[in-house]
Amino acid sequence: MFIETYIIRQLAAFADYGTLTRVGEELGITQPTISRAMQKLEAELGVQLFDRTKNRITLNENGAFAAAYAKRIMAMQDEMIARTRERAGLQKKFAVGSVAIQPAVCAVAAAKKCYGGIEARYEIDDDESHLIRALTDDAYQMIILLHPFDDSVFVSQKYFSERLSVMLPKTHPLASRTSLALKELAGETFAVYSEVGFWEKVKREKIPGAQFIKLVPHGGADPITAITAASDMPSFISDRTTAFTLPDNRVAIPLSDSEVNVSFYAVCKRENEAVWRELLDEMQKEAE
Repeated sequence: MFIETYIIRQLAAFADYGTLTRVGEELGITQPTISRAMQKLEAELGVQLFDRTKNRITLNENGAFAAAYAKRIMAMQDEMIARTRERAGLQKKFAVGSVAIQPAVCAVAAAKKCYGGIEARYEIDDDESHLIRALTDDAYQMIILLHPFDDSVFVSQKYFSERLSVMLPKTHPLASRTSLALKELAGETFAVYSEVGFWEKVKREKIPGAQFIKLVPHGGADPITAITAASDMPSFISDRTTAFTLPDNRVAIPLSDSEVNVSFYAVCKRENEAVWRELLDEMQKEAE
């Protein structure tokens, strides 16, 4: 049995408006057309749906039952159309705001893997309120925070955990250590990326007297790779970094401070969770 969509829509409309005249006005069709459609539906179902008198037609109990389903079917169809169009529009671009650079880079890479030629970018901001506001205003499709963030508007899932190490020359007095606290690096001059998010505040508060030479990636080249290979300047490395090879003249020593051993959470609007489900699943795989 196949019931055509236009018949289901007319039944749902009759339940809402109550008369053939009103249904005709709302749908732009004639009363005889609606009457024939309802008779066809009754024939298809083998069930009488209406009580008919000379001047009036009303839904009986079976009709009200069927009409409730018809309204649900039409609502699902309308949602399918709207969400599919929305998904197609949203997935032409992807912007993620993040409190740290590593999860942002990974999220952009995952988006490109899932959606082919999507235009994907990231921005780093250590102010959580800015990130949430931008997500609310659709300036971002996703944000990365340091904690779960779930309510009636937003939904989150754990992305991954990250642990930082300090890269020291093998000749450095601390190079033989198996772990270090940030305060033990006081007074050093470090090569760091220009955008590091929440880590900017942590390093300045936790490493007394330190100086930071900020480097900006250019043309795909990694400035940290170049400077650590050619100098004795300390730097930092994430255990999530896969494209970086530790130079022969360096050792990586894990940092013990809780502030640099963190977990990240991906957050999107609850209404768009289905739109980005493929990406969220891919990000979940990366976290495992």
